[in-house]
Amino acid sequence: MQNGRNGQQKRKRNMSLHYSAIVLIVLIIFSVLSVTVFFNIDTAVVSGSSIYTADEIIRVSGIQGGDNMIRKNLGKAEKAITSELIYIEEAHIRRKLPSSVEILIVPCVETASLQDEGGYMIVSETGKILSLSEEPAEDTPVFYGVNPAEELKPGDTFKSEDETKTEVIYELMSLSENSFVSKITSFDVNDRLNISCLYDNRIDIELGVITDAEYKFRLADEIISTRISPGAEGRLKMLENGGQFLSKADLEQIDEIFLHNSEAATETVTEETAPETSAEPQETTNTSTKLNFE
Repeated sequence: MQNGRNGQQKRKRNMSLHYSAIVLIVLIIFSVLSVTVFFNIDTAVVSGSSIYTADEIIRVSGIQGGDNMIRKNLGKAEKAITSELIYIEEAHIRRKLPSSVEILIVPCVETASLQDEGGYMIVSETGKILSLSEEPAEDTPVFYGVNPAEELKPGDTFKSEDETKTEVIYELMSLSENSFVSKITSFDVNDRLNISCLYDNRIDIELGVITDAEYKFRLADEIISTRISPGAEGRLKMLENGGQFLSKADLEQIDEIFLHNSEAATETVTEETAPETSAEPQETTNTSTKLNFE
């Protein structure tokens, strides 16, 4: 009985090994065929809005009919699309077995205009430089004082000479979808410790540092909508727990007082430093005067 059971177990082990070997051979054959005969690309479908044609996108991707979709480096093809076609933000290529691929395109959106010498850098939401223009892009906020790094060109990702200022610019751009921030027409980042912006072309907002920018914008929105007259112009300085608003009339009055005081101070200094003149004219002689200093 014992020998019979041992024999059955041995046969089972042999059968298991036999089936395992068959499965392994099948997998090897399938793997070889999948990268040689099977899964060759015969169709490429492009989806997603883009200013480029499907033929242009497929050509730049390097994907050709007959390419094996298993062996094809799709990551490299995606990078080629976004590098060479500037107005494409992202490209995602998916395999559709047995013989097609889908190229999903995410187009760039003009998000900001960064002032540079002689013009503007138009950038997308990720900071990709889309074009160089003499005028800012329509419906985008203008950034002043960005100090771009040298040799930036369309297709590059924007960066400032000041790394911290780069972070400030991207932080502000990331908030552009906020309904309040979307009404801001320009940002001034010349002094990254005292950032300011122009809201609705009528209210200058002094934000200070970039810390808690989202909170400051939310607070500014509340102040403007509930405490400032509609259509009012002026300057709003954000404080730790509130804000200080000066109307356009207040600012003009302050400027007048400052100008008046400056002129008065100038007149006083002029009077004090003016040379004294004699009431009667003195005769002019040819004699010289010698001064001795002890």
